[in-house]
Amino acid sequence: MKKNNYEQKYLQLKMKIEKIGFICNGSVLSVYKTCGNSKCVCHKDKSKRHGPYNIWTRKIKGKTVTKLLTDEQTILCRKCIKNMRKLDNILNQMKELSTDFILEYRKNREKM
Repeated sequence: MKKNNYEQKYLQLKMKIEKIGFICNGSVLSVYKTCGNSKCVCHKDKSKRHGPYNIWTRKIKGKTVTKLLTDEQTILCRKCIKNMRKLDNILNQMKELSTDFILEYRKNREKM
């Protein structure tokens, strides 16, 4: 493949990045919990647990951090996580393309 073709594909990937929007890491779960009141029905009947609670978990400096989110924040957070996965995918494609370009460049230089 010619250098211009690599550059064109790389530029297309860069343009995809511009459209991504906000990003974040982690995962969001909806959980049901039992409360601290031992007389509450949630302790006797699992179907009566409190919730759902939207929990966002992520790593910061090697430590797990958990935050409680509203329903609106949950929607936004899930979108940001999805955007992060798109970005990771694009960056992996850019790395592969760069590697291919370097290896192809080496092959073409050896033929000279």
